[in-house]
Amino acid sequence: MSATLLEQFVPYRTRIQIALDKYQYLLSIVATFLFYSNLPDYLYAAPIIPIPPLVWIGLITVLSFPFLKKAANIPKPLLAWMVFYLLISLLSLLTVSGDEISFTDFRAKVLSVLFIVLMYVLFQQKSLIHVKYTILAVVVMSVINNMLELFSPRLFSELNVGRPAGFYIDPNQAGCALVLGMLLGITAIKKPYRWIVIVVAGVGIMATFSRGAIIGWLFCTIIMISGRVLSDQRRKIIVPAILLVLFLASINPLRLLSDYFKGDPSGANWDIMYRLEEFQNPSGIGKEDSAVSRQGVVAGAMVLFSQRPFWGNGLASTRKWMVADISTHNMYLYYMADNGILGILFLPGAVFAVVYRNKGEQSTILVCFAVFVSLWGLFSHEVLAERYTLSSFAILAAMNTNQQWSAKFAQNRDRLGLRQSRAQRLLPPSRQRSQLALPPVPDKETAQLALPPARNQKFIEDRD
Repeated sequence: MSATLLEQFVPYRTRIQIALDKYQYLLSIVATFLFYSNLPDYLYAAPIIPIPPLVWIGLITVLSFPFLKKAANIPKPLLAWMVFYLLISLLSLLTVSGDEISFTDFRAKVLSVLFIVLMYVLFQQKSLIHVKYTILAVVVMSVINNMLELFSPRLFSELNVGRPAGFYIDPNQAGCALVLGMLLGITAIKKPYRWIVIVVAGVGIMATFSRGAIIGWLFCTIIMISGRVLSDQRRKIIVPAILLVLFLASINPLRLLSDYFKGDPSGANWDIMYRLEEFQNPSGIGKEDSAVSRQGVVAGAMVLFSQRPFWGNGLASTRKWMVADISTHNMYLYYMADNGILGILFLPGAVFAVVYRNKGEQSTILVCFAVFVSLWGLFSHEVLAERYTLSSFAILAAMNTNQQWSAKFAQNRDRLGLRQSRAQRLLPPSRQRSQLALPPVPDKETAQLALPPARNQKFIEDRD
């Protein structure tokens, strides 16, 4: 086939386009490492580098300027959720006096939506395998940090007191990030070795002593085993391993750990001691300080919701109350107190928006993601504010867009009688120069199907 005819079917890529592709790969990896590891927040809070996290986000946004036009491809369900989320939040803001706390809360919601858009832009129209490898690297790093901090309290910061958290500062956030990292990165590993990801993540999660993260890890592991995400031989190993962990969690090793941490003269591991006592005596749940405080704020949030169940009490109502110095620790109650009955739809709506008809990831992983995030909403009121969680939503949305684009492009090539390669089906079409058969020269209308809209070389117009 002549070069002229070949160019009619294969999008021509200039050196600038090739350089931009490589630049996007690098920028997406850097952004994933920074924000999924929570490194900017840690460096600012430690304090090590006096640069606020918003400055890091602004810098990545400026560097992403060549790709911002891709934001127009956001999936419609996700776009509808963003509009609904911000519109209801704005209406709730208008029902309260213009205090600084309410404005800060609304600004945080706007920034969360913009952050999802930014990360989606970086992940779109590219293979996400390198992003998955980056997330796995963050998981391994976080596990090492947690284990080091377990036996060396205050290793990372004076803020990390009570339980290991590493760069996440809060141990519950560290546990949640490890579960999501396990889900997002496990499919990048071949089946026979995926059990290693589960075990490594499980070790780091156990070190945080986060009840919600441990329960979520167990549920996700069981679902992945049932969905055959792991190879059959490894499934036979993981099931007894989970039973062994559950068995060990109720016998003497916990008492040995408790004795070890009680011997800490600095008392830096006081929260671990409480958790160990709770695990050893499940009937005593509610006596631990964290559980008692959560019961109080849950009751307070229910009172607020009962007072105004339809319109809510306005933004940041649980951040300004006198019940406690913390909010609800529950995403559903947090939004119900602020926005009324519509608030209960925010988190499920966000999950639905990224898993609905998503063919870019295995269905079992999507089920695990939906189950865990929905469950995590019972343990945290910051699900839609933490950047590693928002990055997860952006990754799933980009996977869906990439798959739809690749499928449509492959279908158009089939209509032209062109041969497809395996790589062409897996990667966005702009990245592959497939082996072509010798088809008849198409007419103007048919030839346009062979090129993606963004890379149309206008050869038809030139020919006419």
